[in-house]
Amino acid sequence: MKIRKIVIKNFRGVKALDWNVPTADIFCLIGKGDSSKSTILEAIRYTFHPQWNLAFSDADFYQCKIADPITVEITIGHLVADFSALNKYGLYLRGWNAAAQTLFDEPDDDLESVLTVRLTVEKDLEPKWIVVCDRNPDGVPFKQADRNKVGAGLIGVFSERELSWANGTALAKLTAAQSLSELLANASRTARNSLDVDRPITLTNFDAAATKSQEIAKLLGVPVLDAYKAHLDLASINLKVGGLSLHDGEIPLRQLGLGSRRMLQCGIQKAGLEEGHITLFDELEFGLEPHRITRLIKHIREDKRGQYFLTTHSPMVLRELTVHDLHIVHKKGGVVTIISAAEKGLEEHEVQGKIRSNAEAFLAKKVVVCEGATEVGFLRGFDDHQIENGRDPLSYYGVALLDAKGASKVKAMAMAFKSLSYDVSVLADGDAEAQFSTADTAELVAMGIPTYVWSDKLSLEERAFQDLPWVYVLASLKFAQDELSYPVYDQVRTQYREVLPEDLSTWPDSPKLRSAIGAAAKNKNAGWFKDTTRGDLWFKTVSPAFKDPVFGKTNLALELGKLWEWAESV
Repeated sequence: MKIRKIVIKNFRGVKALDWNVPTADIFCLIGKGDSSKSTILEAIRYTFHPQWNLAFSDADFYQCKIADPITVEITIGHLVADFSALNKYGLYLRGWNAAAQTLFDEPDDDLESVLTVRLTVEKDLEPKWIVVCDRNPDGVPFKQADRNKVGAGLIGVFSERELSWANGTALAKLTAAQSLSELLANASRTARNSLDVDRPITLTNFDAAATKSQEIAKLLGVPVLDAYKAHLDLASINLKVGGLSLHDGEIPLRQLGLGSRRMLQCGIQKAGLEEGHITLFDELEFGLEPHRITRLIKHIREDKRGQYFLTTHSPMVLRELTVHDLHIVHKKGGVVTIISAAEKGLEEHEVQGKIRSNAEAFLAKKVVVCEGATEVGFLRGFDDHQIENGRDPLSYYGVALLDAKGASKVKAMAMAFKSLSYDVSVLADGDAEAQFSTADTAELVAMGIPTYVWSDKLSLEERAFQDLPWVYVLASLKFAQDELSYPVYDQVRTQYREVLPEDLSTWPDSPKLRSAIGAAAKNKNAGWFKDTTRGDLWFKTVSPAFKDPVFGKTNLALELGKLWEWAESV
């Protein structure tokens, strides 16, 4: 069976979600942390929970508002035959148009037959599972045995139970029919017999205490039928089905590493459910090295019977998947939306290539598309400066800094992220009109993408050396010469074309010299600060200037301030 539509209301962090699930077998949910990706997986698991004793608490309600019931409706297709029988759920069948991703209340020959399962939890915290349709809104109970047939299993961080024969586990479903209860009862009896055999050695002291207890019993008039002795109480042993677990020799496989346990569980889930399965894999990368991530994703991709819902925060996982597998989860005010990275109309943005080269940014809420590595490093330094002055970091607001690797790529990169409903802004130089023009800026702004470009058609280096107090210009020169080992004197002299003292600290402030320094710093053959680390260190060199109220009115400071305001905005 496979999921076609998911509707969630008032469950944990989700106030509302309505997702028409595309026809596919792999769905990797990505996006900023706390966007409710794991909650979606839990909602699926709860809807098809194979046991009756599912516990809820007030914290499972959206904002703990127990007056608003939890409702999860999941429409499933690819049904097993008995689900469509009239004496089962045949009267509740509906129709699904895969091409239009539309649900119809009446089944039809041209539509896939589907069932909608509804899980509701009200303030009494008692879950109720029913199969519903608009024709029969009261529904009919969706029985525990039928929930088990759907084959929905969660592979989470805590997976030890799944490597035992506990009720509902994939391992139990992999096992041919046999009375496990009888087997374990016999094991308990065998344990009693083996203890009797070794009694003279292992239970001498215990039996001595039992003999004393017998003497006390007789003194008190308590009847003794035979003789007191230490022995196993079968009722207290209480071996359960979950006590039978998978071992490697004598070692329980629950002692395997986290990644190995999860990979094994995934394989058992696939093998144990002959009629198909819905596997929920939370944080796929947990405990796995890159080569095992590759192996696991290949295993998932080759499984044509199962449907997989994954979550990840790993760029490695994103690079192994395709745009057709990736679905971006956004949440605002509790309302969750899910957008396919392969949605029609996005082809022109070449999303696949951007995911491969900029995977980290796809895991954020907001993206600042920076023209180059210098801007990324400079903003990292600015971020540290703001933290030191009592502001929350960019990470608090879910902001990722993205290196577009050139002015010509800025516009396309920004538009691609915007098309996937990310909050996007741009930080770019103004010195490459042919690659990123004033018209490009206007177009991005019209699309709702704030764009910050240095004035007077200058690069970041040129703008900084025009705006910084002279003492920090000299500090930058010293940093480039002493720490980064650039021949600063020669490079600036080439641009200045006049006599300069060899001692940088004695250079006189002038507009011409500032321009020469800016040109030398940005020169593509020199590029004093042309990577993330050097850009970050450069900012730290000049950061005290940001406390100067006069400098605060310059273009450099104002544009950075505007960008920060955007980052902090909800």
